[in-house]
Amino acid sequence: MQNQNKKELLILFIKSILMGTANKLPGISGGLVALITGFYHEMINSFKNINLKIFKVAIKGDIKKLIRDYNILFLITILLGIVVSYFTTSKILDFFFKLSELNVWSFFYGMIIASLLILIKQNKLNNKKEIFFLIIGLLIGIILSFSEPIKENQNIFFVFICGIISICGMIIPGISGSFLLILLGNYKLLLVDSVNELIKLFNFTFGIDNSTEVNFHLINILIVFSLGSLVGLITLSNLLSYLIKKHKNITNQLIIGFVSGSLLIIWPWKKVNTVNVEDFNKINDLENTSNYLRYLPDISQISDIIALGLILIGFAIVLYIENYGVRKKNIWSGRKEH
Repeated sequence: MQNQNKKELLILFIKSILMGTANKLPGISGGLVALITGFYHEMINSFKNINLKIFKVAIKGDIKKLIRDYNILFLITILLGIVVSYFTTSKILDFFFKLSELNVWSFFYGMIIASLLILIKQNKLNNKKEIFFLIIGLLIGIILSFSEPIKENQNIFFVFICGIISICGMIIPGISGSFLLILLGNYKLLLVDSVNELIKLFNFTFGIDNSTEVNFHLINILIVFSLGSLVGLITLSNLLSYLIKKHKNITNQLIIGFVSGSLLIIWPWKKVNTVNVEDFNKINDLENTSNYLRYLPDISQISDIIALGLILIGFAIVLYIENYGVRKKNIWSGRKEH
Protein backbone atom coordinates (compact mmCIF):
# COMPACT_ATOMS: atom_id res chain seq x y z
CA MET A 1 0.00 0.00 0.00
CA GLN A 2 1.30 3.45 -0.85
CA ASN A 3 1.94 6.11 1.78
CA GLN A 4 -0.81 8.25 0.33
CA ASN A 5 -3.31 5.42 0.77
CA LYS A 6 -2.17 4.94 4.35
CA LYS A 7 -2.71 8.62 4.99
CA GLU A 8 -6.19 8.47 3.46
CA LEU A 9 -7.09 5.46 5.63
CA LEU A 10 -5.84 7.27 8.73
CA ILE A 11 -8.03 10.27 7.91
CA LEU A 12 -10.96 7.92 7.26
CA PHE A 13 -10.31 6.24 10.62
CA ILE A 14 -10.53 9.61 12.41
CA LYS A 15 -13.73 10.47 10.52
CA SER A 16 -15.19 7.09 11.49
CA ILE A 17 -14.46 7.78 15.17
CA LEU A 18 -16.41 11.04 14.82
CA MET A 19 -19.28 9.20 13.14
CA GLY A 20 -19.32 6.49 15.81
CA THR A 21 -19.33 9.11 18.56
CA ALA A 22 -22.25 10.87 16.86
CA ASN A 23 -24.15 7.57 16.74
CA LYS A 24 -24.03 7.43 20.53
CA LEU A 25 -25.30 10.99 21.04
CA PRO A 26 -29.09 11.33 20.78
CA GLY A 27 -29.98 14.09 18.33
CA ILE A 28 -26.86 13.77 16.19
CA SER A 29 -26.95 11.48 13.17
CA GLY A 30 -23.87 9.44 12.33
CA GLY A 31 -24.99 9.51 8.71
CA LEU A 32 -25.03 13.31 8.84
CA VAL A 33 -21.43 13.37 10.10
CA ALA A 34 -20.44 10.94 7.33
CA LEU A 35 -22.01 13.29 4.78
CA ILE A 36 -20.31 16.34 6.22
CA THR A 37 -16.90 14.67 6.28
CA GLY A 38 -17.31 13.29 2.76
CA PHE A 39 -17.50 9.48 2.85
CA TYR A 40 -21.25 8.78 3.19
CA HIS A 41 -22.03 7.69 -0.38
CA GLU A 42 -18.99 5.44 -0.67
CA MET A 43 -19.87 3.87 2.70
CA ILE A 44 -23.48 3.12 1.69
CA ASN A 45 -22.49 1.77 -1.72
CA SER A 46 -19.78 -0.42 -0.18
CA PHE A 47 -22.16 -1.96 2.37
CA LYS A 48 -24.79 -2.49 -0.34
CA ASN A 49 -22.25 -4.56 -2.30
CA ILE A 50 -21.78 -7.06 0.55
CA ASN A 51 -23.35 -10.42 -0.26
CA LEU A 52 -22.67 -14.14 0.16
CA LYS A 53 -20.00 -14.04 -2.54
CA ILE A 54 -17.71 -11.99 -0.30
CA PHE A 55 -17.46 -14.91 2.14
CA LYS A 56 -16.42 -17.27 -0.65
CA VAL A 57 -13.74 -14.81 -1.73
CA ALA A 58 -12.56 -14.42 1.87
CA ILE A 59 -12.33 -18.20 2.36
CA LYS A 60 -10.20 -18.45 -0.79
CA GLY A 61 -7.93 -15.76 0.64
CA ASP A 62 -8.17 -13.57 -2.46
CA ILE A 63 -7.15 -10.32 -0.75
CA LYS A 64 -6.74 -8.40 -4.01
CA LYS A 65 -10.30 -9.22 -5.07
CA LEU A 66 -11.65 -8.20 -1.65
CA ILE A 67 -9.89 -4.85 -1.93
CA ARG A 68 -10.79 -4.28 -5.59
CA ASP A 69 -14.40 -5.50 -5.71
CA TYR A 70 -15.62 -5.04 -2.14
CA ASN A 71 -13.59 -2.07 -0.88
CA ILE A 72 -12.72 -4.16 2.19
CA LEU A 73 -9.95 -1.87 3.53
CA PHE A 74 -12.40 1.03 3.47
CA LEU A 75 -15.05 -0.97 5.37
CA ILE A 76 -12.62 -2.38 7.94
CA THR A 77 -11.27 1.11 8.66
CA ILE A 78 -14.80 2.42 9.24
CA LEU A 79 -15.72 -0.47 11.54
CA LEU A 80 -12.50 -0.06 13.55
CA GLY A 81 -13.20 3.66 13.99
CA ILE A 82 -16.72 2.92 15.22
CA VAL A 83 -15.45 0.31 17.70
CA VAL A 84 -12.83 2.70 19.11
CA SER A 85 -15.42 5.47 19.45
CA TYR A 86 -17.82 3.19 21.30
CA PHE A 87 -15.20 2.32 23.92
CA THR A 88 -14.06 5.88 24.52
CA THR A 89 -17.47 7.57 24.36
CA SER A 90 -19.03 4.90 26.56
CA LYS A 91 -16.66 5.60 29.45
CA ILE A 92 -17.27 9.34 29.15
CA LEU A 93 -21.06 8.89 29.09
CA ASP A 94 -20.94 6.48 32.03
CA PHE A 95 -19.00 9.05 34.07
CA PHE A 96 -21.52 11.80 33.37
CA PHE A 97 -24.52 9.53 33.92
CA LYS A 98 -23.21 8.74 37.41
CA LEU A 99 -22.47 12.40 38.01
CA SER A 100 -25.94 13.68 37.00
CA GLU A 101 -28.54 11.97 34.81
CA LEU A 102 -30.54 15.22 34.68
CA ASN A 103 -27.62 17.04 33.07
CA VAL A 104 -26.99 14.27 30.53
CA TRP A 105 -30.63 14.08 29.41
CA SER A 106 -30.85 17.89 29.30
CA PHE A 107 -27.84 18.03 26.99
CA PHE A 108 -29.39 15.33 24.79
CA TYR A 109 -32.75 17.12 24.81
CA GLY A 110 -31.18 20.27 23.36
CA MET A 111 -29.52 18.19 20.63
CA ILE A 112 -32.78 16.49 19.69
CA ILE A 113 -34.77 19.75 19.55
CA ALA A 114 -32.13 21.30 17.27
CA SER A 115 -32.17 18.26 14.98
CA LEU A 116 -35.95 18.43 14.78
CA LEU A 117 -35.92 22.12 13.84
CA ILE A 118 -33.34 21.42 11.13
CA LEU A 119 -35.50 18.65 9.69
CA ILE A 120 -38.56 20.93 9.70
CA LYS A 121 -36.64 23.73 8.00
CA GLN A 122 -35.27 21.44 5.29
CA ASN A 123 -38.53 19.60 4.57
CA LYS A 124 -41.44 21.90 3.75
CA LEU A 125 -44.95 20.50 3.46
CA ASN A 126 -45.93 20.35 -0.21
CA ASN A 127 -49.19 18.41 -0.40
CA LYS A 128 -51.97 16.67 1.54
CA LYS A 129 -50.21 13.31 1.41
CA GLU A 130 -47.21 14.71 3.27
CA ILE A 131 -49.50 16.37 5.83
CA PHE A 132 -51.23 13.02 6.34
CA PHE A 133 -47.95 11.20 7.09
CA LEU A 134 -46.83 14.07 9.34
CA ILE A 135 -50.01 13.64 11.40
CA ILE A 136 -49.59 9.84 11.48
CA GLY A 137 -46.04 10.20 12.82
CA LEU A 138 -47.20 12.82 15.35
CA LEU A 139 -50.00 10.56 16.63
CA ILE A 140 -47.64 7.60 17.01
CA GLY A 141 -45.20 9.74 19.00
CA ILE A 142 -47.94 11.18 21.24
CA ILE A 143 -49.41 7.74 21.92
CA LEU A 144 -45.95 6.49 22.94
CA SER A 145 -45.45 9.55 25.16
CA PHE A 146 -48.63 8.96 27.15
CA SER A 147 -48.38 5.17 27.18
CA GLU A 148 -46.75 3.19 29.95
CA PRO A 149 -43.01 3.88 29.64
CA ILE A 150 -40.93 1.39 27.71
CA LYS A 151 -38.63 -0.15 30.27
CA GLU A 152 -35.21 -1.65 29.74
CA ASN A 153 -35.64 -5.00 28.00
CA GLN A 154 -32.81 -7.56 27.97
CA ASN A 155 -34.69 -10.10 25.85
CA ILE A 156 -32.18 -11.35 23.26
CA PHE A 157 -34.58 -11.10 20.31
CA PHE A 158 -35.58 -7.55 21.29
CA VAL A 159 -31.91 -6.59 21.64
CA PHE A 160 -31.27 -7.94 18.12
CA ILE A 161 -34.16 -5.80 16.80
CA CYS A 162 -32.70 -2.78 18.63
CA GLY A 163 -29.45 -3.34 16.75
CA ILE A 164 -31.26 -3.34 13.40
CA ILE A 165 -33.26 -0.20 14.25
CA SER A 166 -30.38 1.77 15.76
CA ILE A 167 -28.27 1.47 12.61
CA CYS A 168 -30.78 3.72 10.81
CA GLY A 169 -28.79 6.66 12.20
CA MET A 170 -25.86 5.68 9.97
CA ILE A 171 -27.98 5.09 6.88
CA ILE A 172 -30.37 8.06 7.00
CA PRO A 173 -28.72 11.47 7.55
CA GLY A 174 -30.73 13.41 10.12
CA ILE A 175 -31.99 10.36 12.01
CA SER A 176 -30.46 9.64 15.41
CA GLY A 177 -30.14 5.92 16.14
CA SER A 178 -29.45 6.69 19.79
CA PHE A 179 -32.72 8.61 20.04
CA LEU A 180 -34.53 5.53 18.72
CA LEU A 181 -32.84 3.43 21.41
CA ILE A 182 -34.04 5.89 24.06
CA LEU A 183 -37.61 5.39 22.84
CA LEU A 184 -37.08 1.62 22.96
CA GLY A 185 -35.84 1.89 26.56
CA ASN A 186 -32.44 0.29 25.91
CA TYR A 187 -30.09 3.23 25.34
CA LYS A 188 -28.10 2.94 28.57
CA LEU A 189 -28.10 -0.88 28.50
CA LEU A 190 -26.72 -1.17 24.97
CA LEU A 191 -24.52 1.89 24.51
CA VAL A 192 -23.16 2.37 28.02
CA ASP A 193 -23.50 -0.59 30.41
CA SER A 194 -22.75 -3.44 28.00
CA VAL A 195 -19.83 -1.60 26.36
CA ASN A 196 -18.32 -0.83 29.76
CA GLU A 197 -18.65 -4.52 30.63
CA LEU A 198 -16.63 -5.39 27.53
CA ILE A 199 -13.93 -2.98 28.71
CA LYS A 200 -13.91 -4.81 32.05
CA LEU A 201 -13.49 -8.12 30.20
CA PHE A 202 -10.60 -6.66 28.21
CA ASN A 203 -8.90 -5.39 31.39
CA PHE A 204 -9.42 -8.74 33.12
CA THR A 205 -8.14 -10.78 30.14
CA PHE A 206 -4.92 -8.80 29.82
CA GLY A 207 -4.31 -8.57 33.58
CA ILE A 208 -4.89 -4.81 33.78
CA ASP A 209 -7.56 -5.17 36.47
CA ASN A 210 -8.31 -8.58 38.02
CA SER A 211 -10.39 -7.22 40.89
CA THR A 212 -13.59 -6.57 38.91
CA GLU A 213 -16.14 -9.30 38.26
CA VAL A 214 -17.34 -9.46 34.64
CA ASN A 215 -21.05 -9.74 33.85
CA PHE A 216 -21.02 -12.14 30.88
CA HIS A 217 -24.76 -11.71 30.36
CA LEU A 218 -24.10 -8.11 29.33
CA ILE A 219 -21.29 -9.30 27.04
CA ASN A 220 -23.76 -11.64 25.30
CA ILE A 221 -26.23 -8.78 24.97
CA LEU A 222 -23.57 -6.62 23.32
CA ILE A 223 -22.68 -9.42 20.87
CA VAL A 224 -26.34 -9.86 19.87
CA PHE A 225 -26.79 -6.09 19.53
CA SER A 226 -23.67 -5.88 17.33
CA LEU A 227 -24.93 -8.72 15.13
CA GLY A 228 -28.28 -6.97 14.78
CA SER A 229 -26.51 -3.74 13.81
CA LEU A 230 -24.42 -5.55 11.18
CA VAL A 231 -27.46 -7.32 9.73
CA GLY A 232 -29.38 -4.03 9.70
CA LEU A 233 -26.51 -2.20 8.04
CA ILE A 234 -26.35 -4.70 5.19
CA THR A 235 -30.07 -5.41 4.70
CA LEU A 236 -31.53 -1.96 5.38
CA SER A 237 -29.02 -0.09 3.21
CA ASN A 238 -30.95 -1.00 0.08
CA LEU A 239 -34.44 -0.55 1.55
CA LEU A 240 -33.85 2.76 3.29
CA SER A 241 -31.86 4.16 0.39
CA TYR A 242 -34.82 3.32 -1.86
CA LEU A 243 -37.33 5.02 0.49
CA ILE A 244 -35.22 8.15 0.76
CA LYS A 245 -34.71 8.34 -3.02
CA LYS A 246 -38.29 7.55 -4.06
CA HIS A 247 -40.31 8.88 -1.11
CA LYS A 248 -37.94 11.30 0.59
CA ASN A 249 -40.49 13.97 1.54
CA ILE A 250 -43.08 11.53 2.87
CA THR A 251 -40.44 9.62 4.87
CA ASN A 252 -39.06 12.84 6.37
CA GLN A 253 -42.51 14.14 7.31
CA LEU A 254 -43.27 10.85 9.07
CA ILE A 255 -39.99 11.18 10.96
CA ILE A 256 -40.67 14.82 11.88
CA GLY A 257 -44.11 13.96 13.23
CA PHE A 258 -42.80 10.99 15.19
CA VAL A 259 -39.92 12.90 16.81
CA SER A 260 -42.21 15.86 17.63
CA GLY A 261 -44.75 13.63 19.33
CA SER A 262 -42.04 11.76 21.22
CA LEU A 263 -40.35 14.77 22.85
CA LEU A 264 -42.29 14.23 26.09
CA ILE A 265 -40.70 10.78 26.48
CA ILE A 266 -37.22 12.23 26.90
CA TRP A 267 -38.24 15.32 28.92
CA PRO A 268 -35.33 15.66 31.41
CA TRP A 269 -37.40 16.64 34.44
CA LYS A 270 -39.22 13.48 35.38
CA LYS A 271 -39.33 11.02 38.22
CA VAL A 272 -40.15 7.35 37.97
CA ASN A 273 -43.29 6.48 39.89
CA THR A 274 -42.68 2.99 41.25
CA VAL A 275 -44.65 0.54 43.35
CA ASN A 276 -43.48 -2.77 44.76
CA VAL A 277 -45.55 -5.61 43.40
CA GLU A 278 -45.43 -8.94 45.19
CA ASP A 279 -45.33 -11.82 42.80
CA PHE A 280 -46.26 -15.00 44.62
CA ASN A 281 -44.77 -17.11 41.84
CA LYS A 282 -41.32 -15.65 42.48
CA ILE A 283 -39.12 -15.30 45.52
CA ASN A 284 -38.17 -11.65 45.07
CA ASP A 285 -40.42 -8.62 44.85
CA LEU A 286 -40.53 -6.78 41.56
CA GLU A 287 -40.25 -3.06 41.09
CA ASN A 288 -42.93 -2.10 38.61
CA THR A 289 -42.69 1.18 36.75
CA SER A 290 -46.24 2.43 36.37
CA ASN A 291 -45.62 5.88 34.91
CA TYR A 292 -43.41 8.98 34.92
CA LEU A 293 -44.12 12.02 37.03
CA ARG A 294 -43.02 14.94 34.85
CA TYR A 295 -42.49 18.41 36.25
CA LEU A 296 -41.18 21.82 35.18
CA PRO A 297 -37.69 23.05 36.08
CA ASP A 298 -37.35 25.26 39.14
CA ILE A 299 -35.20 28.26 38.22
CA SER A 300 -34.52 28.89 41.93
CA GLN A 301 -32.51 25.65 41.95
CA ILE A 302 -28.93 25.88 40.69
CA SER A 303 -29.10 22.29 39.38
CA ASP A 304 -32.06 23.15 37.14
CA ILE A 305 -30.35 26.32 35.87
CA ILE A 306 -27.30 24.23 34.91
CA ALA A 307 -29.57 21.72 33.16
CA LEU A 308 -31.28 24.50 31.18
CA GLY A 309 -27.85 25.80 30.18
CA LEU A 310 -26.88 22.32 28.95
CA ILE A 311 -30.01 22.22 26.78
CA LEU A 312 -28.80 25.42 25.10
CA ILE A 313 -25.28 23.99 24.69
CA GLY A 314 -26.57 20.78 23.12
CA PHE A 315 -28.84 22.83 20.86
CA ALA A 316 -25.93 25.06 19.78
CA ILE A 317 -23.61 22.13 19.02
CA VAL A 318 -26.06 20.51 16.60
CA LEU A 319 -26.73 23.83 14.86
CA TYR A 320 -22.99 24.43 14.53
CA ILE A 321 -22.44 20.98 12.99
CA GLU A 322 -25.31 21.55 10.57
CA ASN A 323 -24.16 25.05 9.59
CA TYR A 324 -20.61 23.78 9.09
CA GLY A 325 -21.92 21.09 6.77
CA VAL A 326 -23.97 23.58 4.77
CA ARG A 327 -20.96 25.86 4.38
CA LYS A 328 -18.73 23.00 3.23
CA LYS A 329 -21.24 21.54 0.78
CA ASN A 330 -24.96 21.41 0.27
CA ILE A 331 -25.41 17.98 1.81
CA TRP A 332 -29.14 17.81 1.16
CA SER A 333 -28.96 18.51 -2.55
CA GLY A 334 -27.68 15.04 -3.37
CA ARG A 335 -24.61 16.52 -5.00
CA LYS A 336 -21.94 13.88 -5.52
CA GLU A 337 -19.11 13.89 -3.00
CA HIS A 338 -15.50 14.26 -4.06
